[in-house]
Amino acid sequence: MNDPADGKLTLPAGDSGKASLGNEVTVSIPAGASGQALVLTIHKLQDIQSLLTNHEVLASPIFEILKNFSGNFQKPVKLTFTFDPAKVGSGQTVAVFYYDETAKAWVEVGGTVDGNEIAVEVNHFTKYAVMVVDKKEMAAAPNVDFSDIDGHWAEAKIRQAASGGIVSGYPDGTFKPNKTVTRAEFAVMLMHAWKPQGEGAALTFKDSARIGAWARTAVAQALQAGIINGDDAGNFRPDAVITRAEMAVMIARTIGGTDRTDAAAGFADDKDIPAWAKSSVAIVKQAGIVQGKGGNRFAPWDHATRAEAVTILLNLLGANK
Repeated sequence: MNDPADGKLTLPAGDSGKASLGNEVTVSIPAGASGQALVLTIHKLQDIQSLLTNHEVLASPIFEILKNFSGNFQKPVKLTFTFDPAKVGSGQTVAVFYYDETAKAWVEVGGTVDGNEIAVEVNHFTKYAVMVVDKKEMAAAPNVDFSDIDGHWAEAKIRQAASGGIVSGYPDGTFKPNKTVTRAEFAVMLMHAWKPQGEGAALTFKDSARIGAWARTAVAQALQAGIINGDDAGNFRPDAVITRAEMAVMIARTIGGTDRTDAAAGFADDKDIPAWAKSSVAIVKQAGIVQGKGGNRFAPWDHATRAEAVTILLNLLGANK
């Protein structure tokens, strides 16, 4: 087994091996993790200010771990980091994070602490670091190891949203990224992302009894904030699958967008966007929160998936930092 300490490792397909950079980080590759020859490199980054934009507190350097092919490993790979205990204050601990290059944000992946080391299993390489976190937040950190998102186009965003408590998975360990989202479900996701104060307004919809207990507070908060209202018949329709037009309206109201009746979003299918959503679609597009589909279509009547909802909510948070 190779055991270099210079941050470099070359392995034949299917072989196990280990690489480290001094005593700061070790990467352990199990047998069968890679179906092709592996060339691995570890670099300690020096210019890191652009990566720390949200008051992150580092307990280790930031390492960029790279391999010679794209895609995830076939088996989990173990990363072990040495961290500085002096950085950890009372009521705090540490966790491993990776940098999501698309969302430009750090995503918590947890880890097991042993003395001044922390180990974690991952399925891909990117930038990693050990950061200081509050013990309360650590204890409440949700599961992000869903069984059905590996390789999905929104995998990193789903993990980031789950780590931030915006979304959760199902009892069987799945996330179901391609499942459609109901109006009640999106209200819950949106309020988890936006984190308003208070219990919200009294629910006076004609179908309020159909709103599940798990969603009532979020719907009440969204109602109080003016983000949602009832349809012409006075119903909320919590179980109806949300459309992209409805989602745009809720997002625009969340960021305080003002109605512009003459707004044009600039999509190829602008004529298909209903009048009640036109200004909202233009607002969220201009803010970079919602993008078009193939052929520059907004597709206002298409139903949004859980993966799409997660992406839009992270865009919302990024647009309002």
